Amino acid sequence: MGDNGGKAGASKGQRTAERLLDAAELLFAHKGYEATSLRDIAAAVDIRQPGLYKHFESKDALYRQVLQRALQPLVEEMEATIQRPASEASFRTLTDRLVDVLTRHSHVSLLLIRSLLSSPSARDEIGLEWVNRLADYGRGIARAAEMDPDARDLALQIVAIFNLMFGYFWAAPMIASLSGDDPLSRDMIDRHKALLARFVSALDMTSLPAL
Repeated sequence: MGDNGGKAGASKGQRTAERLLDAAELLFAHKGYEATSLRDIAAAVDIRQPGLYKHFESKDALYRQVLQRALQPLVEEMEATIQRPASEASFRTLTDRLVDVLTRHSHVSLLLIRSLLSSPSARDEIGLEWVNRLADYGRGIARAAEMDPDARDLALQIVAIFNLMFGYFWAAPMIASLSGDDPLSRDMIDRHKALLARFVSALDMTSLPAL
């Protein structure tokens, strides 16, 4: 799951930082930010908590880096699509690349769902900032592709694509139970991409019919 941990030439410190990010991604996703302590994360990689501070100054900083590591590549893919000519600025090819990124960080989808469900008294502002940023890029791609849906229809389209793309990963246990297959296997990921492509193809129009 880590980006540098398995790379040849990575220093011991880089490998430890990647292991910490991997552990934090998993624990934050499944236990929640508040319920996960730095002691839990340090223990998961078999180091003492003070050793964690050599890499991340706080739990907040670690959480930010978990999201940055996983989601910045999504932003870069979306930004590149927006810069292409209108004939190429489509979700049709973009979704395959986004799924590949999410497959490398499959627990982050659950983290974003947790952010959306966070209560007003304990809002996950860091996670929600990323959700809103991704939604803004979705609007940008629709404009770049010269799609012109009603604002309400565009909102529904963005949410539907978000749910279909990210929901696949947070619902992975259910998919495994229903299909009997590993949701992260190449065959299942390819099937997920194909479903997304069919769904997005139906949205490549100037507007949806009024109800």
